Amino acid sequence: MRGLRSLLWKEWRQYRMSFLLAFIIISWEPVLVSYLVYRTSDRADAWSDIIVNILASGSSNTEYSAMVVAVMLAAFMLAGERDKSLNYLVSTPVSRREIVLAKYISGSLALTAIMLIISLFFLILGQLLPAQYSIQEVIQWFILTTAALLSLFSLALLVASFSRGILFSSLLTALILALPGMMISLTLQVLRQFYQVSAALEFKAHYIVTYLFIPDYIIRGGRYIQSSNSNLVINRINPDYPIEVGVLLIASFLFLGLAIEIFEKNPLERQGELLFFGNFKQIGMIFIAFLSAMVWAGQMAASLVLFLVYFLIMWLGIYLAMVNLIRLINLIRYGQV
Repeated sequence: MRGLRSLLWKEWRQYRMSFLLAFIIISWEPVLVSYLVYRTSDRADAWSDIIVNILASGSSNTEYSAMVVAVMLAAFMLAGERDKSLNYLVSTPVSRREIVLAKYISGSLALTAIMLIISLFFLILGQLLPAQYSIQEVIQWFILTTAALLSLFSLALLVASFSRGILFSSLLTALILALPGMMISLTLQVLRQFYQVSAALEFKAHYIVTYLFIPDYIIRGGRYIQSSNSNLVINRINPDYPIEVGVLLIASFLFLGLAIEIFEKNPLERQGELLFFGNFKQIGMIFIAFLSAMVWAGQMAASLVLFLVYFLIMWLGIYLAMVNLIRLINLIRYGQV
């Protein structure tokens, strides 16, 4: 515990300006826009239009900024430290588990504090000025959005535990987030070619994906229920807060556990690798071959059985073709051809 306390102090000292920048990026829209509207509009409650949009629709710049900040912050705190202070930290008496825990705790506390300050701003202004939103809406928004941001931060920390570079780690996190939706869409596309897929089945499949796509807990783009307590007409689903917050917190702790497990087992000494397990080029080629084979097999096959046969053959063929192409490029590069 003494080592963890020292690490937490180190994280605060090292990243306090980053936490402040994160606060500015997330809070600028509700604070600045609300102030400008308050100074220029004749309507007494016009200043709260932007806040109503944030609370009700889940599609504002504030929430998009918060999600990007959560992912980038985790990548910056772990993947961005490789070949820098992280090499020094692992040589000290603290354990790798404590290193990841310290980064998770400090980053999570920072995001929670930022959301709390913004929510208090909403609550205080809502009591001082005529507003179109209620205290309950602010509290519900704070709880659900904060839980989603913590889950995003944990997932990005997990990806950063086995990747190098802030940009690559962030992009890989975005790809992992999009994978469930991509796989469901490709699967449904293939099934439509051979069977009559009902609209109800498609709706259920896409609805399930919304529970696997963390940003949708905030954006709510795949869930359509009318809900608005204001003059603005906004479509969204009415969240089941206990279930959704519970799922997000469980996911957050699961990602944290996996991040600790992976970070403890992967060396920091490997140079020139973007991924610190297996072989990044091999993993990338296998994934590209998989997606390409799935699309091409679906276009060529006349039945589901033929699709499976074409898919396996094309998957292997595309992968081997890429392997041989890379070998040929290396031979030409080093003058062996």
